Amino acid sequence: MSGAYVRVFEHDSDVLRDNPMGDPHARRVPVYLPPDYSSRRKEPYPVIFMLAGWPGRGASYLGDPGAFGTPLADRLDQLIAGRQMPGVILVFPDCSTRLGGSQYVNSTANGPYMDYVCDELVEWVDSRFHTHRSRDHRGVLGHSSGGFGALVSGMLRPERFGAICSSAGDCWFENLFLAPLPSVIRVLDRAGGVEAFIQRFLACPNPMGMLSRDEVVTMLTLSMCPCYSPNPQVPLLRGDLFFDPETGETVPDAWRRFLQWDPLRMVERHVTALKSLRWIHLEAGTEDEFGLHLGQRQIARRLATLGIRCVFDEYHGKHGGHGYRIPERIRRMLAGMQAS
Repeated sequence: MSGAYVRVFEHDSDVLRDNPMGDPHARRVPVYLPPDYSSRRKEPYPVIFMLAGWPGRGASYLGDPGAFGTPLADRLDQLIAGRQMPGVILVFPDCSTRLGGSQYVNSTANGPYMDYVCDELVEWVDSRFHTHRSRDHRGVLGHSSGGFGALVSGMLRPERFGAICSSAGDCWFENLFLAPLPSVIRVLDRAGGVEAFIQRFLACPNPMGMLSRDEVVTMLTLSMCPCYSPNPQVPLLRGDLFFDPETGETVPDAWRRFLQWDPLRMVERHVTALKSLRWIHLEAGTEDEFGLHLGQRQIARRLATLGIRCVFDEYHGKHGGHGYRIPERIRRMLAGMQAS
């Protein structure tokens, strides 16, 4: 990790203790502190929580981008030192699970990850650092699954976050989860079924690098089941499949539970919460392989129809390769907090 002001804490979570997946309750939480950080400063600091996409941890935002990029912490140091943005505290939670990710929601199969971020970590940060301790100066920003987490946190926990930014956040589930099913079923057939596939995937020392894209997408698809259709009685997966693994047909009850979490469908159920937010920012690359730019367009249109303020941006790019845009997302969120 880069940046003299990034500190990594070991956080012992009460709410994740004894979670059904048996995942660790002690998590590393990197925190970026601005160059001018002082607990004695008159003006407290705003806070932004950074949610990673599947199967990442928050720390992945702090990796070295190589010779042709600048590490996030270094770039923020430069912007703050140049007075191009105010000092800010960034928090990088680890909400990963055995099967990849929690989608930042509470689940009887995974554990209460929304409570972990919105309650436990928010209170921990406010008790340890010089913050405003107010949702009006607290935001949540994420990409892909992290973008989904930012959207649903804004809708379900507006008392905690006053600003949200979703970069290519998961949405439009009919496209996102149904379109890959033919290849998912081929992978499961070759593996000998769901349990056999998961066991093989987890036994691989480097699945993201050694397995095929179809196999990774299959694991991603399966890992959504304990998040959206949890069933602790299902061996290993701990969730109900939303599709028939032989025909690809949707399973009505499980698919209904999936759709209840689609931000496109959630928007109209949470109008009051969304209108209360000080800043909503959506963006995506116009060549997103998962079609998430189209889903983001649909959300932006729906928000406009409901009279909810939203900034919507598109850029030339795919689902990955967006790291260079993160400092500007942070800068604009901070400006949005101040202007409201």
